[in-house]
Amino acid sequence: MKQLILQLIKKDMIKTILVTAFLAITYTTSAQNSTNSLSGYYKVTKKDALYTSIHLDGNGHALISDSFQAEYFQKDDLLYVFPDKSVFIFKIDKNQLKGISNWVAKSTYKKTVVPLNDDYERNFNTYVVNPNLLYEFYMLNFEEGTDEMKLDVLNDPEAYNEQLEKLCAKGLTSACGALFGMKYMEAAGGLSEILSDNATTIKEDKQLEKLAQQMIDAEDFRGYSLLGSYYYALGNISKAKKIYTEGAEKGDEQSALVLFSLELEEDVETTESEFVE
Repeated sequence: MKQLILQLIKKDMIKTILVTAFLAITYTTSAQNSTNSLSGYYKVTKKDALYTSIHLDGNGHALISDSFQAEYFQKDDLLYVFPDKSVFIFKIDKNQLKGISNWVAKSTYKKTVVPLNDDYERNFNTYVVNPNLLYEFYMLNFEEGTDEMKLDVLNDPEAYNEQLEKLCAKGLTSACGALFGMKYMEAAGGLSEILSDNATTIKEDKQLEKLAQQMIDAEDFRGYSLLGSYYYALGNISKAKKIYTEGAEKGDEQSALVLFSLELEEDVETTESEFVE
């Protein structure tokens, strides 16, 4: 059981990295119309919705269901919110957000006051999100106006990586993370190897270290979970745990999740050892 839990968490982490890396190479000047100034707390109007609220901070950071961190931008009357594995698209109608993409289809979120109670904790990220660059990233990732991913990027990964490098160099940390995912996949022997039951191992790669550190330096603390996964794959478990701990302390959700799984594994091993004795 302990090995299964750890393997599932590790695989989910890698899949999260790689999904955002499957993008197509496109650029459009209409990105200049993008903004992330929309702010406010929006509560879903129906009881059985999967996601209960969307909270926008006016700087490109969002909280989904009062807890899950995301990024967003607005273009014309559409709002694009990016959780880990997809994109939520809403039509902005006065003080309402009307879901039009798969995960939020037929759900309406109405602007209301922010909850004022001890159970609600605003935990927005603070790194810079450039809405124009995020729009470019979206256009690389999805068919315009939809949440349908462009998987044909795999036909020309070198050209794709070049575009990611440009966005990363301009300061879009999500592009740095996607580039890390592509380089990590290459170093590990390909996607099929990562998703197999075999333990992922790689050789030392300074570019992977640099990309993750670049995110951390920009205060995008998702870089900690990437850097931790790098050292874990190298076999340096103690350093990986130290990095995960630092990430968890700074609010990186993925670092906290992986750290929990590692601690759980240690607890199980200790219990089994005591039982044998």
